[in-house]
Amino acid sequence: MTLDETGHPSAEVWSNGSSLLLLEPLPQCHSWSPINHIYFQLANVFYFLSYLAPTGLHGLLYLRSTLLVGCAFTALWGATVRCSLDALLWNANFVLINFVHILILLYRLRPVNFTKEVDEVYEAVFRPLKVTRPQFKKVLSCMKMIRQLKYQEVYAQEKVTKVDSLSLVLSGKLVVSQNGRALHIVFPHQFLDSPEWFGVSTDEYFQVSVTAMEESRVLLWHRDKLKLSIITDQFLQAVFDHILGRDVVKKLLQVSETMTVTNNLNGHLTTGFGDEQDMEKPMVIVKKSGDGPGITALINRQLQEFEESQPLLNSGTLASCVNLINSNFYRRQ
Repeated sequence: MTLDETGHPSAEVWSNGSSLLLLEPLPQCHSWSPINHIYFQLANVFYFLSYLAPTGLHGLLYLRSTLLVGCAFTALWGATVRCSLDALLWNANFVLINFVHILILLYRLRPVNFTKEVDEVYEAVFRPLKVTRPQFKKVLSCMKMIRQLKYQEVYAQEKVTKVDSLSLVLSGKLVVSQNGRALHIVFPHQFLDSPEWFGVSTDEYFQVSVTAMEESRVLLWHRDKLKLSIITDQFLQAVFDHILGRDVVKKLLQVSETMTVTNNLNGHLTTGFGDEQDMEKPMVIVKKSGDGPGITALINRQLQEFEESQPLLNSGTLASCVNLINSNFYRRQ
């Protein structure tokens, strides 16, 4: 090769087409080699399939699985057909790496199971909003306890009980009252303290009383722990704002309807026991006889909205409501 005084190829070299870019001529295939072994073909089939992987965790599992099988066939081809140690070692490492990834993905995709009553809450409240089971499990990790309430047991007393939990009714019914006045009923899969979620700190007190109308079970979350848990997850924040906001609106409508009924009746409803002194007491009490409009019809309507298959309040359930609200009122006198 002729070089000029700078050490670079001379013009004669550059003008020679066969020496262009100082590369040796590429080898030309005068005849094709025979088709490779079946192991080689299968390996490339699985590599091809790996390019068709969808998105998401299941797509990653599919991708890693096809790559693992492809690398396994390549390692087998390198060891048995080519007798190449480096091909065997490289692809064996690839198989190991993909196997570890598959184990991690299977762990992340493992089924998340809950107890029957908690699973019913997930299906009814959270799943319609596209909350996944792992996400709901994250929410459930902030659970304080599941509290069992007996008939007439007080869950919260106004100006006495602090607002330090978020509570969801799992079963049973509870009545919310203020100053002895029944405001509305809380049914299963509804929150007891959704209004306090917005703008009320944990060192403040309930402004209403909550009492069980029957044996009930209530799921309690650590309020501050739950807020800290979802503060970094905008989706879960939006879910709770939506669920609790909707619950608050429903409660406001029920309270508004209740107050309208009591105002129309001048705030006086009798017990129906024929006691004139009872008739003079300015308290919201369900009428046992139940004739005409009033709180009886209102509570019946709230109950029927929750469970249309139930008949109107029977005398036994109605009497329980009467005694419950009466006892709360007289306790304050």
